[in-house]
Amino acid sequence: MPFKNFVSDREHKALMGLLALGALGFAAGLISHSARLWPSFLLNAFYFLTLALGAMVFVSIHHVSNAGWSTVIRRIPEAMMGYLPLGAAMMLFTFFGRQAIYRWTHEDVVHSDGVLSVKAWLLNTPSFYARMAIILAIWIAFMVLLRRESLWQDEDGRLEHTMSSKKISAVFLVVFALTFPLASFDWLMSVEPEFYSTIYAFYCFSGLFVSGIAAIAILVIWLRRRGVLPEVGEEHLHNLGKLIFGFTTFWAYIWISQYLLIYYANLPEETIYYIRQMATPGWYGLFLLNLFLNWIIPFVILLPRSAKRREGWLMTACLIVLVGHWLDLYLMILPQVGAAAMISPYDLTLGAGFTALFLYAFLRGLKQAALLPVHDPYLQESLALHAHEEAEAGVY
Repeated sequence: MPFKNFVSDREHKALMGLLALGALGFAAGLISHSARLWPSFLLNAFYFLTLALGAMVFVSIHHVSNAGWSTVIRRIPEAMMGYLPLGAAMMLFTFFGRQAIYRWTHEDVVHSDGVLSVKAWLLNTPSFYARMAIILAIWIAFMVLLRRESLWQDEDGRLEHTMSSKKISAVFLVVFALTFPLASFDWLMSVEPEFYSTIYAFYCFSGLFVSGIAAIAILVIWLRRRGVLPEVGEEHLHNLGKLIFGFTTFWAYIWISQYLLIYYANLPEETIYYIRQMATPGWYGLFLLNLFLNWIIPFVILLPRSAKRREGWLMTACLIVLVGHWLDLYLMILPQVGAAAMISPYDLTLGAGFTALFLYAFLRGLKQAALLPVHDPYLQESLALHAHEEAEAGVY
C-alpha cells in the first residue's frame, strides 16, 4: 500500500481519479472561457487553505495553553499543516484569473468608479499579490518551525523542543491575528470592493477554526477506525466534539452580529453584500441553508453528551460543518461576482481536485513521522485519558 498502511491501492486510485477530475474541470473551464472558473478556483483554494491554517492554529493554541489531552492526536493537525505550501501556491495562482474575480483589476472600471479610484493605491495587482506572497511566506515559515521542533523532539527527546514550540506558537498566534484580517480583507472582501465590515475578519476566522477542528476530528476518526490510533478514546473525541459544538455557536454569534449591524446601519455600501444574497433570485434559499449547516444542525446533533463521544454522530456533525463552511465561502464569493445561484460543475470538479491535493499533502505529512510524538512530555497525560476511560469501563 502507498503511504504506509493508511490507504489501500484502490483508495489511492480514487484519489488520483479525483485529481484528474479536478484537472479536467479546470481545463474545460479554460477552453470554454467560463466566467465561473476562477471564482470557483478562489473558493476552493481558500477553503482548503483555511483547513490547514485551522489545524495550525489548533496546534499553536494547545502548545501555548500547555494542553495535554490533544498530544495523541497532534500529528493529525501537524500533517494537515503540510498542505500550506501547496495551498499558498494555489492562492498565488489566482493571479492568472484575477480579472474574472476582482473588479478593481479593470482600469476602466476603476476610473469610472469614485470609490475604487480612492482605493486604487491599495487595490492594485502588484501590491495585492506582493502582500499575498508575504503573508503566505510568513505562515509557511512558522509552519516549518513548528513541524521541525516536533520532529526533532522525536529524535533526541529533549524538553527544550517543547519550550521552543510554545514560544513559536505564541509568536505565531500574534502574527496570525495581525495578518489573517489583512488576508481576509484582501482576498475575499475585495471581491465586492465597495463593501466593508469591521467584523469581517472575525467572521472568516470563526469559519476557519471550526472547520479546521471538524477536519481534524474526521481524520482522527478515520485513522482510529483503521486501527492505527488505538490510543484515541472517547474522552479525546468528546473534547473535539465540545470544541466543535462551542465554535459553531461562536460562528453563529459572529454571523448574526455582522448581519444585525449592517441591517440597522442600512448603509448602501454595506447592505449590497446581503442584498446580493437575499434579494437576488435563487440565492435566498442558500442563504438560509448556510445557517442550518453551520450552526443549527451541528448544534442539535452535538447537544447530547453521548453524541460527542460516538464516532458516527461526531463524524456526521463534522461533515455537515465542512459542507457548511464551503457553502459559507460560496456565498461570500459567487454572488459578489454576479454568478447564478446554482452550484456549477466547475465548483464540484475543482472541489474534487483540491480534496485530492489536500489528502495527498496530509498523507505525505503522516508518512514523515510516527503517529505519536513519543518523547513529548505531555504524552502520558494524554494517554491517561484513555487508560482512565478503560478502567471505568471495567468497573461498570
